[in-house]
Amino acid sequence: MSAGSGSVAPAPPGPIGLAPEPPYRPPSARATAGLLLAVLLLGSLGYTGAIAGFAHLLGPIAPAGTPIAPGSASQIASELLGQNISNDSLFWLRPSVTDWSALSTSGSTAYGPTDPALLNATRAAIARFGLGNATVPLDLVSPSASGLDPDLTPGAVLVQVPRVAAATHLTDAALVGLVDAHTQGPALGLFGPTYVNVLVLDLALLEALRS
Repeated sequence: MSAGSGSVAPAPPGPIGLAPEPPYRPPSARATAGLLLAVLLLGSLGYTGAIAGFAHLLGPIAPAGTPIAPGSASQIASELLGQNISNDSLFWLRPSVTDWSALSTSGSTAYGPTDPALLNATRAAIARFGLGNATVPLDLVSPSASGLDPDLTPGAVLVQVPRVAAATHLTDAALVGLVDAHTQGPALGLFGPTYVNVLVLDLALLEALRS
C-alpha cells in the first residue's frame, strides 16, 4: 500500500515480554501504626460496644453493682452477659474484675500465679459465697476472661444450693432438680463443656418463687 493512501506503517517487529515489576516498597510506619490502631479499636471497644448495644436492644440492663432481687425478672435483661447478682435467693455468678461492665477491655485477673494478692482474692471470693468448709469449684471463685461470662459448671451451681434453699425456703431437692433441668451438655454430645447459664436458671427460679 502506498504512503499516500493515509495508512500507518506497522511497527517494526521487536521482543515481546512483560514489563518488569516495580521494586518492593514496605508500608510506611505511619500506615502500619494506623492499621494496628484500627484493629485494636475494632477488636476491643468496637466488639464490646456492639455486644452491649445488642444487649440493650433486648431490654434495660441493671447498672453494675445493682443487686437483683426476687420478683425483679426485668432486671435480668440478657442471657448473654453476666450481671452482678448478690441476693441470697438467687444463684450467683463468678467474680468479675470489670464489675460486669461490657465496655471494659480487660476481663481477666491481672494477678500472676505466684502473686499473694491472687490467693487473697480467692479467699475473699470463698468467704463471700460462705463456702469456707466446702470444696469450692475453681470457676466459682475465679474471674472469666471477659468478666461477663454467665455460665458456670454444674458443680459451681450446686454448691450454692444450701444458701439458696435457706433464703427461699425451697427444698434442696427442688433446687437440684431446677439446676439439672437447666444444665446444658456438650454440643452434639461432643464439643464443649457441660455448663449452666446462671441467668437463665435465675429467671426460672424467679418464676418458681412467684408461683
